Amino acid sequence: MFPTSDDLATRDTLKAFLRRVAPSLSVGLLAADAMAYGAAIAELEAADNALLHFDVMDGVFCPGFTAGPPLVAASRTKMLKDVHLMVADPIAIIPAVLKAGADIIHVHPEGLAHLHRALAMLDVDVAGWPGRRVLRAVALNPATPVDLIAPVLHEIDMVTVLAVDPGWSGGAPDAALGRRVERLRRLAAETGVDPLIAIDGGITEATIGIAASFRPDVIVSGSAVFKAGASIAGNLDRLRAAASR
Repeated sequence: MFPTSDDLATRDTLKAFLRRVAPSLSVGLLAADAMAYGAAIAELEAADNALLHFDVMDGVFCPGFTAGPPLVAASRTKMLKDVHLMVADPIAIIPAVLKAGADIIHVHPEGLAHLHRALAMLDVDVAGWPGRRVLRAVALNPATPVDLIAPVLHEIDMVTVLAVDPGWSGGAPDAALGRRVERLRRLAAETGVDPLIAIDGGITEATIGIAASFRPDVIVSGSAVFKAGASIAGNLDRLRAAASR
């Protein structure tokens, strides 16, 4: 389901939409055939998918080097552009990602000297949408304590809890991740805020039910959506069905 113009009016209305349709799948484009990104985007839109996820890696913060802001800008879509910055210096790349039209931007606090400054840089309008603000997200590696973000939780719209270290394969949502999600909810309640919650890493048809049991608003999945042997729409249907069991 795509958000309407009313859903996109403000941060609060967009967050309300994402809660209403939870859990939404944010599909990692980089798992698709790089020679057919346009076709993949068209199929995702036809399957009524609302979020398109971009993993931006610099080969320094984590293994792997991927296309960055130019791919975000080149991806013409009505899906929300959900950009995960797995880079050593997000402050240096945030302006280009904003210009590329990102709707949601995730930054990591690990190794970032100025998390507050990064969040302040994200407190702006979505490019080309005057009055509609970017959703500010913070992503947390598996070993990062949730309490690390307590001082700035009131400035965060979404917290993404990772089940896998960025850039490495393996891993999946488990009981430890569930405890972190519950700690996040308690911390948010103590702070008087209610950020969206996303889960990212190791999501397959076999594991999405575990992730969904933690009641996130967004679940990130890539390879499972573009798995060979079935259509993108078919893979999405199976993931959605597994999440609702």
